Amino acid sequence: MTTELTPSGMSADLTRGGGKVAVAVAGVETSDLDGLLPGVAFEAADVDSMGPEPWATAEPSAVLVVARTPTDLRRAVTLSGELPAAPMIGVIVVESPPWCDAPGVPLSPGLGRRFLRDVGVSRYGSTGWRVKARFSEPRPAGEVAAAVARSFGGHHLSGYPLPMAGLAGPGLADWRPGDPNVTVADERGPAPERSGVSTADLAIRAVPPAPEWIDERVPAVDRPPALTWERLGSPGGYQVLSGERFAPEAVPPVDERSVNPQGFLKRPALGVADLLQHDGAWEVRLADRTLARLPASGGVTDADVGRLRRLRGVRVAWRPAHTGPIAAARAVAGLAAAGVPLLSGPLPEWAALALGHDLAADLTAATERDLDDDLRREEHSVRLRRTALTRHGTMARWRELAARAGIAVPAPATISVVMCTRRAGLVPFALDQVRRQRGVDLEVILTLHGVPAATPEVARAVAAFDRPITVVEADAAVPFGAVLNQAAGHASGSFLSKWDDDDWYGPDHLADMMLAQSYSGAELVGAASEFFYLQQIDVTIRRDWTSETMSNHVAGGTFVIARSAFEALGGFRPVPRSVDVQFFQDLLRAGGAIYRTHGLGFVARRAARGRHTWQEPIGYFLARAKDQWRGFRPSRLMEWEQ
Repeated sequence: MTTELTPSGMSADLTRGGGKVAVAVAGVETSDLDGLLPGVAFEAADVDSMGPEPWATAEPSAVLVVARTPTDLRRAVTLSGELPAAPMIGVIVVESPPWCDAPGVPLSPGLGRRFLRDVGVSRYGSTGWRVKARFSEPRPAGEVAAAVARSFGGHHLSGYPLPMAGLAGPGLADWRPGDPNVTVADERGPAPERSGVSTADLAIRAVPPAPEWIDERVPAVDRPPALTWERLGSPGGYQVLSGERFAPEAVPPVDERSVNPQGFLKRPALGVADLLQHDGAWEVRLADRTLARLPASGGVTDADVGRLRRLRGVRVAWRPAHTGPIAAARAVAGLAAAGVPLLSGPLPEWAALALGHDLAADLTAATERDLDDDLRREEHSVRLRRTALTRHGTMARWRELAARAGIAVPAPATISVVMCTRRAGLVPFALDQVRRQRGVDLEVILTLHGVPAATPEVARAVAAFDRPITVVEADAAVPFGAVLNQAAGHASGSFLSKWDDDDWYGPDHLADMMLAQSYSGAELVGAASEFFYLQQIDVTIRRDWTSETMSNHVAGGTFVIARSAFEALGGFRPVPRSVDVQFFQDLLRAGGAIYRTHGLGFVARRAARGRHTWQEPIGYFLARAKDQWRGFRPSRLMEWEQ
């Protein structure tokens, strides 16, 4: 797709103070700015080639950031420290996907709102946005760009966990997208200082050949530059594409806070398209239609993903007609992270090395016939997104680079599984479901609601449980909400997970919840309430729920919430029932967000009436079933064998 820039409507505001305007572009050509800014004197710099001090104009009258998509704007934020200050600052995002929020007030609390004199947010074209802010004195344009980028998504904070990143040389914005704490140095170093301390813990370079790095305090990791087939020799020269330089760590990471499964469609209207290279750029084509056109770098944006959501899948061709091996791996990793169902034959060795063998295996695990089935298609999508996000996401990439450089990073967040039961006989089953969880650090807070801890089946199950567990006893007369709060008071995890005693959970349930929290930024994440096993009639049904979206509710037995958000609300209301619904409403009214991810890793059990806090007759579920099967029929992601 060609990005067409129309006049911005900002010309009068930008030229109000006279002088020259500094313009930073991301994902658009600087040659297109004349039509965007008619009659405006400007100096432009592209974030993909921007280094320290990119503008000759020291004190511009205004600063404008022009990005093709919110994903591109996040790349500009990476270099926000290089953007100058000005009394007039504008941000234009040419196109955005339908699930993006409108941008909000472009300043963080305490960092300059008192200087704000005027702000305006309006549409740019049919899917883009235009923000302009005027201040009583010059303010850092990078702060405004970061706030606008942040407001497109659910993350209240723009930063990433340690290590603090440094970019040594131009063309590296893709390596830490959306992080305003990044600092930029030249190819030799040193990393800048702040208050006598280096601003970076680890620096990235992509300079061939790399000059000597002179900063002894900060390790520097050299990554290969954009490699084309011309630079590598003939297209058949795969034998040089081997070794560590073509491991996944050589590929620029996926910006998971922008390119992720949000907006996934369960029943797409279009067929299977092809990812191919055409006229020096990447295209996804369906018959003779170009649905998305990616840059030569292979970088995928949220707007590109938005165009592909209606596809049943995308075939990947590994012919060396594309722009280069790293670009090829980057494009495929980005589409996989977004949950686009991908089809591939056997991968060439260089592609398996660059993607990682686990993602390479996932790519070849489905056929076009699988994608014809809505459930099999979604299962394939979930496997792809799990692997791609955990292997190629920005946070995962920097943790791996830090480990290779010998830099300590914070331990992963811990989860406290809070489970309340009145049924001693279900405790062994429930703890077995927790025992299956993988990829997370967890503890269990088992609260016995009117059940003695000395009950034999409870005591045996607790003694056999091989993870940290705390047993709490509560009187049967205490309301359910108060019992849950009592349990939460014994939790030590950074996140709390509410768990039901009689439902089935896939082994990746908690890992999927934490993954959804990391890319959505929501305070509370949970699964869609899709699969139910109707025990009385031995039937499994699947209800039709939209997933991978911000929502006002999730399945009550699946959700994970940040401990800080839980404590800010004071916990659950001390009522006997509807505690989940009450809590969801309280969180939303307080300004929190709820994200609903896929429901393939959870099956709710419905037995006789009177055994659940949510009581509905069997007919209620049958009337709402999209699919139904005889017997217990969970998704394959449950990995359940009876």
